[in-house]
Amino acid sequence: MPELHELDTMFYPKSVAIVGASANPASWGGTSFLSRLQKLGFPGKLYPVNPKDTEILGLRAYPSVRSIPNPPDLAIIAVPASVVPQVLEDCIATGVKNVHIFSSGFAETGMEEGCRLDDEITEIIRRGDLRVVGPNCMGLYIPKSKLAYWGAEPTGSGHVAFLSQSGGHAEMLSEYAQDLGVYFSKIISFGNACGLQAIDFLEYLAQDPDTSIITMYLEGIKDGNRFVQLIKSINRTKPVIIWKGGLTESGSRAAASHTGSLAGEERVWDAFFTQTGAVRANSLQEIVDVVMAFLYLQPPQGWRVLLIGGGGGNSVAMADICSREGLEVPHLAEETRQKLNAFISLAGNSARNPVDAWMLQNDVKLFQRALELAVADPVIDLVILDQYTWNADDDEENPGNSQEAEKVGDFIIDFAKNNRFGKPVVLALNGRFNDAASATSTARLWRKFALAGVPTYVSQQSASRALSRFIGYHQFQQRYADVA
Repeated sequence: MPELHELDTMFYPKSVAIVGASANPASWGGTSFLSRLQKLGFPGKLYPVNPKDTEILGLRAYPSVRSIPNPPDLAIIAVPASVVPQVLEDCIATGVKNVHIFSSGFAETGMEEGCRLDDEITEIIRRGDLRVVGPNCMGLYIPKSKLAYWGAEPTGSGHVAFLSQSGGHAEMLSEYAQDLGVYFSKIISFGNACGLQAIDFLEYLAQDPDTSIITMYLEGIKDGNRFVQLIKSINRTKPVIIWKGGLTESGSRAAASHTGSLAGEERVWDAFFTQTGAVRANSLQEIVDVVMAFLYLQPPQGWRVLLIGGGGGNSVAMADICSREGLEVPHLAEETRQKLNAFISLAGNSARNPVDAWMLQNDVKLFQRALELAVADPVIDLVILDQYTWNADDDEENPGNSQEAEKVGDFIIDFAKNNRFGKPVVLALNGRFNDAASATSTARLWRKFALAGVPTYVSQQSASRALSRFIGYHQFQQRYADVA
């Protein structure tokens, strides 16, 4: 049986104290955390703490952490900043080691009193050898242990971890990713990091059997040399995807006021990504885009992409986008083009690469025939299907269109997951969002493909960028292996 890590009692607690819970239904913070844990069916003991109440949400309330009969595995602190030092002292006195400080009002304010409190709690944390997440953060989101007291209500547990200095980003990602079938092992919002640092969590996730992909949002980092070495090591077996905030002058100022972080110069972080092979992202959407590639695709042999879509101008744009993202758009072999031209009308279409053929979008037999011919070409390593979705739902005038579009969609899912060529296939869904019905149709199809395990993107650029970074990661690993 593997030895337990010291943070296991934090991530998988058998008892939790919520300091700052209230019988007042208008109260947020600790009260919402408590009600959420109850709703999820947290299997352990829950101890609401408030000196003014004797019962909260049907549970006995305690006036302080010291009055709880058995020290809880985790204490969540949601009280005014000025009260936090005393609560930490209570935790030390009763043997509580794991603490999440939700409270804000510390160094991130830039005010003298906030900085003084920051220094005070940092000293208490050090003296008491406490394992503290925060302050100024949302804390822990662990679907497997039902310790998900904020964010989207989890519908599953997965193998992706997210470390974030932003609680807002952590909340948004929990919802956005889950809607696309991307589930988490752990999300950790750690804010000002007066106690546990990003490095501490990385060391845990490196050995965590529930985590296979690590994603991060960072504003600043302490002990840069150790961070670089750790990312280099982890990235060999678990892809690390990082969105580094605060790279511009304006972003750096915002980071300082958000978590009190020193963001660092962009050129330094450029060198970091080059040296470590970590995957760069620039938004939450890009994080999920790249994660879907890692979850569902086998590494392609190279950068040569087949583009199938429609429209002359659109084909030119697709080729330009791919080239800017580092992908190659090779000419199909003459033999392949002749076979395609045998059944694709030359009028308004093209059997080169990109394959410009609107007629394929609503004819599953033609689509299958064309796709298998083109993908078989040895100059192709991977495929981006640029699909339009306006016939996806019922068409009152031409009901056959929607039925055939559904058949095409089902074929795409089967081909992407089972094609005999072993070449990755992804979709760029170009839907109309000018009215509610069209937007709903596009969103439905997007979820259909994504939940079936086919990476699906909102644009050609998103698809190209995700694939480029996915391929770049694997080629970095191959170069590393060759040198070693």
